[in-house]
Amino acid sequence: MSETIKKMCYLSVTGFFCAIFWVANLTDAIADERPNIVIILADDLGWADVGYHGSDIETPNIDRIAKEGVKLNRFYATPFCSPTRAALMTGRDPLKLGVAYSVLMPWENGGVSLDEHFLPQSFQSAGYNTAMVGKWHLGHTIEQHTPNARGFDHFYGHMHTQVSYFDHQVANGHDFQENGKPVDHNGEYATDVHGEQAARFITDLRDKSKPFMLYIPFLAPHSPMEAPEELKDKYPFRLDLPGSTRKTYAAMVDSMDQAIGKVLTALDEESVADNTIVFFFSDNGGFENYGSDNGPYRGGKLEVYEGGIRVTAVMRWPEKLAAGSEVDEIVSVLDMLPTLTHAAGVDNGTKKKIDGVNRWSTITGENVSKREGALYFASNIPVYNKFQLGVIDGKWKLVQNIDHKMTSIEFNNQLFDLEADPYEKNDLTEDHPAVVKKLNKKINEWRSLHPIGGSYVKINPHPGWRAPKDYADVIIPAEKIEEAPHEGFGQLESIVLQRRYGDKGRIKYE
Repeated sequence: MSETIKKMCYLSVTGFFCAIFWVANLTDAIADERPNIVIILADDLGWADVGYHGSDIETPNIDRIAKEGVKLNRFYATPFCSPTRAALMTGRDPLKLGVAYSVLMPWENGGVSLDEHFLPQSFQSAGYNTAMVGKWHLGHTIEQHTPNARGFDHFYGHMHTQVSYFDHQVANGHDFQENGKPVDHNGEYATDVHGEQAARFITDLRDKSKPFMLYIPFLAPHSPMEAPEELKDKYPFRLDLPGSTRKTYAAMVDSMDQAIGKVLTALDEESVADNTIVFFFSDNGGFENYGSDNGPYRGGKLEVYEGGIRVTAVMRWPEKLAAGSEVDEIVSVLDMLPTLTHAAGVDNGTKKKIDGVNRWSTITGENVSKREGALYFASNIPVYNKFQLGVIDGKWKLVQNIDHKMTSIEFNNQLFDLEADPYEKNDLTEDHPAVVKKLNKKINEWRSLHPIGGSYVKINPHPGWRAPKDYADVIIPAEKIEEAPHEGFGQLESIVLQRRYGDKGRIKYE
C-alpha cells in the first residue's frame, strides 16, 4: 500500500473516531440536560397535616417544595398502601394487577406480575442511575419481585409495611436491607436512616456522569406509632389520649419533614436542585384514630371518600415550573409514569396499555385540561368480606358500600356532585337514579377485571405461618424460580370457567 493511501486511510479512521467521540460527548451533554427525578412518598399523611394546609405540625421542607413549585390540589391516590405503589410503578390500574383490594402482607407470597413494566426501568433503560430508599411493599418472596430486579440499581430499605421504627421488626422478623443484604442500625430511628441514606445516594453513591432517579417511600407516619421523645416534646399541646396518638403522630410527620430537608440540602450542595423534579405526595389519606387530620374532606385511610384518596401533592422543578402555582384539575397517581417520563424526554417503555395519562401540560399550565376517563377506587381492608368501591366520572362520584354477612348482603349507594359538594355531605342518589344506575354499571364492569387469584384481606396469617428471622435471607434466588408463569387451567378449561365466573373476575392474567 502506498504512503499516500496509508495517510488517507489514517485520516479517515481518525476522522471516524473523532466523529464517534464527538457524538458520544454530545450524547453525554444531552443526558446531563435531562432532569433528575426525586419521588418522595409519605405513608398515611392526612390532607391537613402539612403547614401549607394550616397544620400545627412543623413541615417547613414540604412547605418549601409547595412554595417553590406547584400545588396539585386535586391529586388522587388509592385508599391504602400497595395499590398506590403499584399504580405509581406501572401506570396501570391496581385492580387489574390483583392488588387493589388489600395490601401484600408478610405472610403472602404474591407480588405485581413480572409481565408488568416498572417506572424505574424506563429511566434505567434511558441511562439514568436509579435508586430507592424506604418501603417497597410490592412483593418480597422471590428475587424477581424485589426492587433491584425491577429497575433500581440501588435499594436501601424495607420489603414490608408496619415495620417498627427503632428495632426494624415486622411480624417478628427483621426487615432492613441494602441490596439484598441485611443491615443493622442498632435502634436508630428509621426515618432518620431514610433521610441520611437518600442524601448519601445524592452526594456519594450515584454516578455523577448520569442523571438520576431517586424514589423515597417513607414508612412515616404509618403505624406503629413511634417517635423520638425530643420530637414529641415539641407538641405538648397535642395530647396522646386513649385510642389516639396525636403527639406521636405529629412527631413522626415532623421527623419525616426533617429527613426531606436532608434530601433538599443534598440537592442544593450538589448544585443539581434547579434541574431536578421533586415530587412529594401521600399514598392515601391519614388514619384519623392515630391523630391525622383529613379535613375538610370526608373519611380517611381505607375509605374511598375524598379524605381517603385525595392527598397532599406538590411538585418542584425550578427550571420549568412556576413557583407558587396551583393545579385544580384532576391528576392521578396512575398518571405519574407517562407524565414524568414525558417531562424527562424518556421513552416510557411500556408494552401493555396503561391507564395513566400524560398530565404534564396541565401541571406546567401550558395547556390545562380536564382528565379524560373515569377513576376507580376499592377497599377490602381491614374487615373480611366488606367492600367499599368508588368511581369518579366527571363531576359525579358514586360510592358503593357492600357488606357480605353470614346469610345476607347489605348494599347501598351514595352519589355526590364533587363540583358542588367536594366534602361529600349531600347524598343525591334519590335525585339522580339514572346517574346511579350508569355508575353502578361502570363499577361492576370494572370489578370484573380483577384476577381470580388477586389479593383479598388477610389481616392475620395462617396459624401455621412463622416469620423468618430476617426477610432478606429468605428471598428465593431468580435461578431457582421458573421463568414462565403458571397458566392455571388449560385453555379450554379457562374459557369454560371464565363463562361461569363472568363478572366475578378474570381467569387469565392480561
